[in-house]
Amino acid sequence: MTVHDVTHLDALWETASSVAEGAVNVNPAEAFVLGASILLHDAAMSIAAFPGGLAQIKATVAWKDAVARLALVDEDRNVQIGSQAPSPEEIESRILPEVLRRLHAERAEELAEQSWVGPGGSRVYLIEDSELRRFYGPTIGQIAHSHWWPVQKIDQEFSEDLGALPSRTVNRVDRVKLACLLRVADALHLDSRRAPRFLREITNPTGVSALHWAFQERLARPHIELDAVVFTTGQPFGKEDAEAWWLANDTLNAVDRELRDVDLLLQARGREVLKARRIKGAGSSEILARTVQTRGWRPVDARLQVSDVPRIVETLGGSKLYGNDPSVPLRELIQNAADAVQARRRFQSRASDWGLIKVSIAIRNENEHWLVVEDSGIGMSESVLTGPLLDFGTSFWRSPQAMEEFPGLMAAGMHAVGRFGIGFFSIFMLGPVVRVYSRRCDRGSDSGRLLEFRGGTSSRPILSPEAGEPVPIDGGTRVEVLLKRNPYEAGGLLSMGAYSKETIPLAALVAAVAPNLDVAIETTEAEEAVRVVHPGDWLQISDSELTSRLNPASKGGHSYSKSEGKLMRSVQEEDGQIFGRAFISPTRYSSSPSAGWVTISGLRAARLSNVEGIFVGEALTASRDAAQPLVTREALAFWASKQAELIAAEVEDEERQALSAEVVLECGGDIGALKFIRWGGSWLATDEFKARLIQVTEIAISFDGEFHFDEDKDDVHPREFRSDFEESEDVAIVLEHQGSILSFSNTTWPRSLLGQARSRESNLEALTRKIILEVWQEFEEAEEEQTVGKVGFSDISRDITVFRRPDVPK
Repeated sequence: MTVHDVTHLDALWETASSVAEGAVNVNPAEAFVLGASILLHDAAMSIAAFPGGLAQIKATVAWKDAVARLALVDEDRNVQIGSQAPSPEEIESRILPEVLRRLHAERAEELAEQSWVGPGGSRVYLIEDSELRRFYGPTIGQIAHSHWWPVQKIDQEFSEDLGALPSRTVNRVDRVKLACLLRVADALHLDSRRAPRFLREITNPTGVSALHWAFQERLARPHIELDAVVFTTGQPFGKEDAEAWWLANDTLNAVDRELRDVDLLLQARGREVLKARRIKGAGSSEILARTVQTRGWRPVDARLQVSDVPRIVETLGGSKLYGNDPSVPLRELIQNAADAVQARRRFQSRASDWGLIKVSIAIRNENEHWLVVEDSGIGMSESVLTGPLLDFGTSFWRSPQAMEEFPGLMAAGMHAVGRFGIGFFSIFMLGPVVRVYSRRCDRGSDSGRLLEFRGGTSSRPILSPEAGEPVPIDGGTRVEVLLKRNPYEAGGLLSMGAYSKETIPLAALVAAVAPNLDVAIETTEAEEAVRVVHPGDWLQISDSELTSRLNPASKGGHSYSKSEGKLMRSVQEEDGQIFGRAFISPTRYSSSPSAGWVTISGLRAARLSNVEGIFVGEALTASRDAAQPLVTREALAFWASKQAELIAAEVEDEERQALSAEVVLECGGDIGALKFIRWGGSWLATDEFKARLIQVTEIAISFDGEFHFDEDKDDVHPREFRSDFEESEDVAIVLEHQGSILSFSNTTWPRSLLGQARSRESNLEALTRKIILEVWQEFEEAEEEQTVGKVGFSDISRDITVFRRPDVPK
């Protein structure tokens, strides 16, 4: 952020001396080790620290992870498809500082013993004395590395002193003391020596770096008052520098915590304690402003904050976001489990179909129903279980901590479904008592942990060690929730509706929620285990099995004829990439459910209209209740045209052919031989319609579909109209039907994919006009009231569209 050159290194010895102020002594051996550690602790924040240069850095796991994470960040920022990808130089400039910062502490551990090849092939070392290098080098490297460790790790790693080097000294090295001195001195060196004004003008730092320079260049050298370090300013912070002042406030608060943690560690180990143990003014912005001064404004900590976190979690992570569908929390649990399995596949180079998710309903204590979801995934460490898992709105898989916990995972292609860090909290929709058992797959059985919620999000969770069952024995996670409602009662998890007493099996619900997941799922209900989903099986099972899986409430689900078994086709690109498996099935009534879904990474998201089957898609909202298929316009149009051929050959219902034609056109396809207009009591395809047009000079068409009773115009009883209406053979009918497959916000799909604006004119209406123009070359059009049929001896008239050839008299 600011200066890391030799002036910073020189200043650390002085800073450590001022903090210790006679309370801590170092012997000659410790002075050598501490001095070398100070010199090396930040030296690796440079390409020169790597003998192989930039090529060596690019070969590291950290670099590959950073590249993968950069792609995810750009994706999350909704980078438009087709926009120019960043150049290799741009990627390098964005990633290199981050990677060096991540690697520098770890790399510092190697510098004391590392060699560079000098002129003539000779080896050059930073510590020329080989005896000192071999004996003290590892300790120097570890202490240099430790300035980025948590304080607890210092206690664990440096439990014993280093003995004296024979023939050179009788002094031992207190590694804990030296590590504490280094980290405290490094944290405290924040004054203007780190941010020379002239250098700032030359380098012109931007962003967060500019704020660090702005506050550090104002700070005087700190001094000690009693047990407190005091920071003061020469030039106060004006209003224009308020953001820099707040960064100084946050930084000094972090340094204060560092001082207190180190003090507790030294006291616990019976070591000499530092003279300075805190930062004066830390914890109170107004008190800090007395020494780190402002001008023209007063720092009042009135920043945006959430005072009732549990309430926010309940509101935004529960029914207000997801609705009252109890299957949504089940979907989120399965998604988390699938992400964990995918991560383990990549982390341990396992097969693409390896892994299992188990879902069960367990009855305990006679009337307690527990939903249990267990996976064989990567598992969670204690820090993840108590950190990112509970961090509402933050996805662990997209965080820097994921790269630290599992180096190389992102570079291996990890692409989690979870992106928003809110899915876990939906579980409290099912009940307030939740248990999360987890164990990392690469750690021993004693690393298993239980995180338990006994009163929902309003109670503090309890963490305890847990070895053996019910922690997955080979690693992974097991989540249990005590259902507040009996799953077999109305409104329960397995009920078919809020007021329905009918239920569906757990296996059917799980298969519907995750119809094409790439992880195998097994359910257990009433002690009966059933394998419900297997990776890729949605492309192999029969058409009826797939539609039943997607819509289990339909009780076998398919209401159309057996001929439709021949309609299901894969939606795919020429190169074989599959975007779905579906067939056109017009939704005749808005209340009729479709068995078609857009799925996101195998989990259902948005229900389709006019289509049965699956389209693979991507989420448009955090709740994943809106999604957009990933299919290309070319693949969609090809699939729709093929559907037209199949429907024309296999479906005898001509009205359904006409409804399907509207959907085919909406998808950019060719309707081919599909019937689409009724004229003279017969349904006509394109060629038949053209042949009839040649023979006439006028045609009246209802683009509003079939005629219905109109109390303002019809002098007959509605019942008579419904039973006795006879349509005139002189009038053509184009059915009114919405051919869109998805609606979200103010757009419909696939019109949005095809770049077409929403229009009141249906696709079939546009096609009809096009055909009339093609046959007649030109026409006149008018809206006229005409007789469209009879009910008994009563004429029925309507306003309809009349087309005439202009060269023929009326």
